[in-house]
Amino acid sequence: MTIGPILPGRLPSTMLSDRLKVSLNDNALELARLQQQVSTGQQYSLASESPGAALRTILMQSALERQQQYQSNINTSLSMLTMSETALSSVGDALNSAKAISLSGVGSTVTSTERVALADQIASLRTQVLNAGNTTFRGQYLFSGSQTDVAPFEELANGLVVYHGDDHQIQSYINTQTLLPNNFDGISAFAASSPEVGSDINPALTLQTRISDLNGGRGVKLGSISVTLDNGAPQTQIVNLSGVETVQDLKTVLENAFAGGPLTLTVDIDPASENGLRLTPSAGTVAVSNVTGSTLATDLGIASAAVAQVNGGDLDPGITLQTTLASLNGGTGIGPTAGTGLVINNGGQTHTVDLSTATTIEDVFNLIRTADPNLNLGINDARNGLAISSRISGADFSIGENNGGTNAAGLGIATFSASTPLSELNYGRGVDVDSGQTLQIIRRDGTTVNLDMSGTKTVQDVIDRINDFEVFDGTTPLADLNLGQGVPVGATTLDITRRDGSVVNVSLAGDATVQDVLDSINAVDPGNLVASIDPNTNAFQITDNSGTGPLSIASNAVSDALGLAVTEGGTDNSVPLQGNFVPIKLQVTLNTTGNGLTIYDASGTGPLEIPANEIAYSLGIDGVESGNDPLVGLVGDEPNPKESTGVISLLSRLENALRNG
Repeated sequence: MTIGPILPGRLPSTMLSDRLKVSLNDNALELARLQQQVSTGQQYSLASESPGAALRTILMQSALERQQQYQSNINTSLSMLTMSETALSSVGDALNSAKAISLSGVGSTVTSTERVALADQIASLRTQVLNAGNTTFRGQYLFSGSQTDVAPFEELANGLVVYHGDDHQIQSYINTQTLLPNNFDGISAFAASSPEVGSDINPALTLQTRISDLNGGRGVKLGSISVTLDNGAPQTQIVNLSGVETVQDLKTVLENAFAGGPLTLTVDIDPASENGLRLTPSAGTVAVSNVTGSTLATDLGIASAAVAQVNGGDLDPGITLQTTLASLNGGTGIGPTAGTGLVINNGGQTHTVDLSTATTIEDVFNLIRTADPNLNLGINDARNGLAISSRISGADFSIGENNGGTNAAGLGIATFSASTPLSELNYGRGVDVDSGQTLQIIRRDGTTVNLDMSGTKTVQDVIDRINDFEVFDGTTPLADLNLGQGVPVGATTLDITRRDGSVVNVSLAGDATVQDVLDSINAVDPGNLVASIDPNTNAFQITDNSGTGPLSIASNAVSDALGLAVTEGGTDNSVPLQGNFVPIKLQVTLNTTGNGLTIYDASGTGPLEIPANEIAYSLGIDGVESGNDPLVGLVGDEPNPKESTGVISLLSRLENALRNG
């Protein structure tokens, strides 16, 4: 029903007055709103006047504020980078000055006093570089990486310089999707860290290995796989592995899928490789395949047609802080740690690290960090080895064995080993073995040996070239072996466990030469148990065709002295038991403690000397052992130290060279 307007005549005058006032107020408010719009240029003053417009305004204001912040970030970043550029320009000036000073210090006409004065100038330039490295902007250090509240460079009491920053950078947004760094870390700008030490140490797969750590830390995309057990009546299960976190979880889920029988499945780590899975059915065959849309079976290395046993491929587990030492090197570990450990030389100081309490990589890092806090400790990008470097500039850094151990090599961090290429020695300058020079050894009996080192490529090649100097053949007296200490033949027998499981006790009583030992062994079972000399080195080798089991010789004083306390564990009886190297009177070995080579000579009781020339010096073995004990060797120096290659090291080395002549 439509209601018409109320006629004035039918309303009281007071109501008409109120109505007029309301109308006037509304008009006044509208006029005020219009006047405000004109004066402010804004259509609305309150969000409630237009919620949609208010929302659009808020979003626009947020976008404008972000843009203002981005512009502020850009301005700050430009200021920081400009100041960094100024500081680095100062470093460049210092290097140019250092070059001029070094050239003026070359030549025999420069006196020692003048060289000391030049060294003082280099020291001043190094201070200039350190000041540039410790430049700040608004209270933040520009070259400390992400640790901007820490002064990056500190000069130690011994004149060396340590870097306290890290290798990260501060980043800021310059637009919604672009994040850029606005500073430099001291490692990239000043090369304030030595090259990283570390090699592949091949961790074995364990039940505790996390799935996310497989394939070098890339993990696998979890899902389901199809597993079929068949012993005449196939049993197929689609096994959902999406919730597993460790190899143990995977083992449990797969085995539980067939727990109801009649066929069951056993999952373990393949003992032959120590790096893959093994699936064994209780009877019959097992087949594993991918389900549609997934490659999980392939990624786990277990995709296979029906076979009696699936031996999975290498899952290449990545190293983590919780990786056990026992799992390294394919499960063989790092060797005994009691009484051995590491020797670390860094910044002119030697630190011995006892690893006897360590069981994981994290334990090793904690022990190293406690011994020497001036090292960067981490895992390499490939997740297959450690990455250790020194933060000290101006001094050598090396890691070696302690007390004849193998821990440094087992951890992949020995800076010098038998496999080290000669080209890496002496800060990468190598050893010029093809220069025409020889390695001269003045033996304890006064005779001189000149060894041709041409063609050698590794430290092991050098060791072999020296150790093969003396002929090891049937005429070699047993009394000459082991640096003249001989072989204690007599009541002790050589106890051989043959491939058929039988044990023979070979008496060497009365044997005087290497040929006598060969004859004594060969007389046991002529043509079947055969001893001979390895044509490539000073060692015995033995074959046995009595069976296909392992061939071994028990350790005792006789077998140890002959290098025969070893086992050949294969099933091929044509493969010989390979004895260890047996020295005669001249021998070189790796240093028992630290890095380098040690030369022994039992030819007499005079001094043992290696005169200095390019080869001897480059190998670190020039010098004299003046005693008369043949069991005391000439211990060489570390020929493969590492160092930071940056401007601070360069200036420190140059200063020392000028100051010390």
